[in-house]
Amino acid sequence: MEEQLFFAERIRLYRLNNILVNSFIIHSRHFSETSMIYDILTDTNGLISIIAKGIKKKKDGLSMQPFREIQLTFTKAKLPLLTKHDVLTSFGEISKKYMLQGMYFNELIYKFIPKNEPLLSLYNLYKNQLMFMSNTDNDQKCFLLRFEYLFLKEIGYEINLAYNENYAIKKNINYYYKFGQGFLENSNDMNERTLVSGKSIDDLLNYRFNLIGDIDNLRFIAKTIIREQLGDKNIKSYDMLD
Repeated sequence: MEEQLFFAERIRLYRLNNILVNSFIIHSRHFSETSMIYDILTDTNGLISIIAKGIKKKKDGLSMQPFREIQLTFTKAKLPLLTKHDVLTSFGEISKKYMLQGMYFNELIYKFIPKNEPLLSLYNLYKNQLMFMSNTDNDQKCFLLRFEYLFLKEIGYEINLAYNENYAIKKNINYYYKFGQGFLENSNDMNERTLVSGKSIDDLLNYRFNLIGDIDNLRFIAKTIIREQLGDKNIKSYDMLD
């Protein structure tokens, strides 16, 4: 019933040249002495920018913070104007314990994702990641790899698992990762940082991140792919996590 009311309100507002979305703040910057520009990841419109005029003066302006799912209403325009906002869920543990990790995820989204492309699956991935981090006792490397692996997979740059589709990973042997090809049993370009056991690869495939033994090397592989794809774009929080 609640979901039906939400979509009914979304249709009503759209007819009035307003858009209703659920969202997360990914990036923000000052627009004027009293106003802000927010880059938000939405459930229907992808990554977009909106202006929040006078938000610094408003009592509820402090609620516009990262790691909160916020329901926003804004005008349909080239640079939309925020007209209303309500916090749906606050992932307070992220700000207290994992602020740097959360900002790293936000930077990846901000640097990789083009504006105005609907990406509901990415929205759900991000929300699920915040939920996972708020309710996990796993080592931070575990949830960092979880997001890096699933994020790269989501945007089409996933870790290649093998050099041909008939190649089956064997749990009892070690592999070297060759960028652009996948995991190889033997390679003339062996790098100890890309050495991964078959068991760890199998755990990765089955999302058993907490059981992965070679997590440092898998993160090295994921981070190298991220670096290669970003080119000159720098991730400020990138190296601060290690």
